[in-house]
Amino acid sequence: MARSGGWVWLLLPIYGGYRALTDGVGRACVSDLLPSSLLGTGLGFYQGIGGGCALVAGATGALLAVALLTFGRRLDQGSGPETKRS
Repeated sequence: MARSGGWVWLLLPIYGGYRALTDGVGRACVSDLLPSSLLGTGLGFYQGIGGGCALVAGATGALLAVALLTFGRRLDQGSGPETKRS
């Protein structure tokens, strides 16, 4: 795991480039599948589903990170599952 914040400056532009190259493709596919009368609704639904999935993924990742950090801290203090109690 990276211990410095310097990795952000490398990884963030890579992620941004990926999103820039792939986001338009999904919109184009949705636009081709929908009739013109439902284009705005369909694109809004598509973006809403994507945003909702990103929200759930971010919240899940945060909860897992907190759980792993808490569990790791307990192991460092000697109260983890491998500690025998007398």
